[in-house]
Amino acid sequence: MATEAFDIWTDDNVAHEAGDRPRLPAGWAGHDGPGIDVRTWPRSPRTGQPMLHCFTLRLPELYRRRGPDLVAVAVFQWEDELYFKGPSPEVAAVIAGQPADVAQPEHPFWAELAQAQAHPRLQIADDGVASLLAMVWLTEAELNGPRATRPATAPSLADGERDNVSWRARHGQYGPLWLVPRDDPNAGVRPVSFPSDHDAYVDVPDMYDVFHTEHLGGTCMSPDGVRDGLSPWYIEVSRLGGISFGGDQDIALDLETSAFLGDWSTAVLIPDTGAPIPTQG
Repeated sequence: MATEAFDIWTDDNVAHEAGDRPRLPAGWAGHDGPGIDVRTWPRSPRTGQPMLHCFTLRLPELYRRRGPDLVAVAVFQWEDELYFKGPSPEVAAVIAGQPADVAQPEHPFWAELAQAQAHPRLQIADDGVASLLAMVWLTEAELNGPRATRPATAPSLADGERDNVSWRARHGQYGPLWLVPRDDPNAGVRPVSFPSDHDAYVDVPDMYDVFHTEHLGGTCMSPDGVRDGLSPWYIEVSRLGGISFGGDQDIALDLETSAFLGDWSTAVLIPDTGAPIPTQG
């Protein structure tokens, strides 16, 4: 099976941008999550806040790096400048099922937090800047099941947290998603920043004219170069579903490893069940 790379387009743009190329329905970008048990909705390890769903993407067969039965990934984000700190005493107590002195104890956030549990294929990493990202590998049933609604948020934000829903609404790209194959010489090739004659990866001088910046595999579109160790099997996005990295930079999510943000991550890493635990530098 030949490896392909794909542009990722929303419904608003696919008709104009795809031309006569085939287009594959591939999920959605928006607030609602996939059909997971809402108790397993990813949360901040520090504050228990339910993260914001960015997008859910169906993966072509060769990109299903956790096995053929895990057909898609859902990506979430939560902005927190203090992500590197441990859970607050109140949050730790509620999660442990112990009495806790919390503000507004009748607020639904606390009851839902007490029932929360980690999804069995959850990965969480910090981006090394000011936010957490989560990736959940999905079965066909989870992908196609009734979409889950984000659980209740905490009565108030903790120090360091920012709920940027309004920014995401203005700047994010939303709606049904489509994968459009692109004629990319780097499909299936590990990207490098400065390819030599000995590398399989090649420069594409006009890449911004012929490729979309939101894509699956192939040529890395970040003007800052390729992250060290990035595999050929990755998603690169900048505003899909309101995702944000360093303002308006591209972010690459590696589908090959539990350390899906590579050496960008500094303090938080929750690998999925059975995945190797990477060494943190």
